[in-house]
Amino acid sequence: MDLDETSLKEILQELLENGKTMQKVIGDLEEHLAENENQLKTLIEGNRELIAGFEHKYETIEVKAPPADLSQVNLAIIKGFVGINQAIEKGPKPIIRQIRFTLFPDQVRAPEYYHAMMRGLVWIILGSLFMILTYLLINRCIK
Repeated sequence: MDLDETSLKEILQELLENGKTMQKVIGDLEEHLAENENQLKTLIEGNRELIAGFEHKYETIEVKAPPADLSQVNLAIIKGFVGINQAIEKGPKPIIRQIRFTLFPDQVRAPEYYHAMMRGLVWIILGSLFMILTYLLINRCIK
């Protein structure tokens, strides 16, 4: 297979054109890569500036909390104390022992009780008078 001179020229020309187009594509890609690198550098510098600004804002930030509203807490505590006091008041009372002599107690209001007490009182008074008079008579007779 012998190649003649014209076909060899054509093949070489095609290869040369392909090489030129490749060089052009490579040049375009290099330019695009350089542009991307420049954009990347500008973005990195912008990020550094943003970070520095954020750090500056973060260092100078002041948090001012409003004064605490403890009215709800105080109200809950007061309600708790009221509940405790009511529970204590409802609890068992201390036992107070008293000795009282009553002819007519407060719990009994029946008229029969009054009649019985009056009858007993009258008999005691009459018996006491009888004993006193008997003593006086005996004392007179013996002297």
